[in-house]
Amino acid sequence: MSNPVDQEQTQAEPKRRKSLPIWVIALVAALVLAGVGFGAYQVFFAKDTAAPGECASVSGTDDTAKLTIVDCGEKSATFKVAVKKDKTETSCPEGAYRELRDEKNLICLMPNFIAGNCYESDDANQAFKIGACESPEAIKITQVINDTTDPSGCPNGNGLGYPEPKTVFCIETPGIS
Repeated sequence: MSNPVDQEQTQAEPKRRKSLPIWVIALVAALVLAGVGFGAYQVFFAKDTAAPGECASVSGTDDTAKLTIVDCGEKSATFKVAVKKDKTETSCPEGAYRELRDEKNLICLMPNFIAGNCYESDDANQAFKIGACESPEAIKITQVINDTTDPSGCPNGNGLGYPEPKTVFCIETPGIS
């Protein structure tokens, strides 16, 4: 006959599992909720890109160019989104648009010229920046005419027309005598 004390000693006690500290569980839960929340925001609320009429700044050139939507009154608002097309489109409308592509769209940008301001070339960003009218390279926007592409309404017919949206910028060169 075996002794009951011996039987108790021979049976292995079940190993007790250590539970994770509550702070680890809370951290994992918070990370999961944050990930789900960010994903839902991207699907339901985030804009995929700029919309026509919005103003933007662009930094960089060609494939490295980065588009940032800004308030149209900002000094950095050198462009206005003119047209947004599907990325399968080959080009912007006829005119002097700056073309940018993202993973979904072809974005056609036109200058955000304001009547009365002078602009100088910003070669690094393929744009115009507000500049001094005395500069020999400056152009002055004397008038912005909407709903037309015909520059004949500008003094001496000096204008730059865009078909989408229909806009003409009347231009003079004050730094050239």
